Amino acid sequence: MQQSVIRSYPSFYSIGKSDVRLLECYWLGGVRLQDELPSNSFDALFAKARCAVALQDSDSKSLELSASGGAFALFARSVLRVGGAVFGASLIDNGTVRHICIKRIDDLYKLQGSKYVKSNVADTYEECAHLLCKNTVVLYSGTPCQIAGLRKYLEKTVPKQVIANNLLCVDLICHGTPKQEIFAAYLEWLATKSKTDDGIHGYSFRSKKMGWGLNYYYYFYRRGRKHEVLGPARDDPYFAAFTKGVIYRRCCYKCPFARLERVGDITIGDYWGIDSVHPGFSDGRGVSAVLINTSNGERFFNECCADECKWIKSTVESIAANNSNLVKPASRSADDERLADEVERAISTGDHKLAFERLLAPKISLMARIRRMLPWKLVRLVCGHGR
Repeated sequence: MQQSVIRSYPSFYSIGKSDVRLLECYWLGGVRLQDELPSNSFDALFAKARCAVALQDSDSKSLELSASGGAFALFARSVLRVGGAVFGASLIDNGTVRHICIKRIDDLYKLQGSKYVKSNVADTYEECAHLLCKNTVVLYSGTPCQIAGLRKYLEKTVPKQVIANNLLCVDLICHGTPKQEIFAAYLEWLATKSKTDDGIHGYSFRSKKMGWGLNYYYYFYRRGRKHEVLGPARDDPYFAAFTKGVIYRRCCYKCPFARLERVGDITIGDYWGIDSVHPGFSDGRGVSAVLINTSNGERFFNECCADECKWIKSTVESIAANNSNLVKPASRSADDERLADEVERAISTGDHKLAFERLLAPKISLMARIRRMLPWKLVRLVCGHGR
């Protein structure tokens, strides 16, 4: 009998195999809706947080690759060390974001860092079901709607005890997600504007080259020479539109999962405002806000993670104070909605210049323009670290 990640608790031991039946799945996180769902069909999935913590991974290299405090990487390593599997979103160079499964710690970098784009879960729900029924411990991370979709799918395909024994769901504090077509068009526009040899590479929404904050990074080659670009979200058309909540999918503005009750065993996000709540805890390298929502999540954290990170007890209220999407969905004005429609029309006709140089063009100060002309290492030296 294979032991699961929660080694000290018999309820987390795997049990016998079962065939996975391919039944209907739901339009959540990219899966086709085959049945109309009643409005209360997700009520049983929600759980109120049992406790909240501020956390920073003790693995410095992993922390550097993480958007905030490395909570996801910390949890993933604990699962991978016992032969488990981890699902999460991966960004491909062509702008595609899709969920993949990894089984080695060496591949963890593929899932680290925030991706402010809708991820295609593809066939990962089915793959997750097969792994669970083979007694494999699984960590599945995603937006709340993706986690809800997974859990609804598994209800129809996997015995309840198998799920309880082997699955850990981690949902994200989600602002909303733009369509992949918008991000792919943005990368094409960047490549054209920059006159690259072969497109944009290594795009990161949350680079820590200037410390923890909202800074993007990418590189490209022009005539064989490598060029690196680093800057704040406010100076970039796509990232600025994302942070202002302009270009999310329409359903995101009515999201039923943007609430304190959560569908994951654990919820993770940035702990914005940490300095005013827990002075001295942050060192500028990033801090994760973690809500532990279920008994499974609580046992997992206490048994497998607490000794491998720096953490402190916090409150849900303190975390929610600077994470409004824990309380309500994002909103946008009628003008912003019309702007988003214009952007989508421009992209659909291939007019990327109109979309990103006119419609979404951010107002950039003179200082920001000067900063753009400097090597990022010099910018880091002058501007310092942190947000």
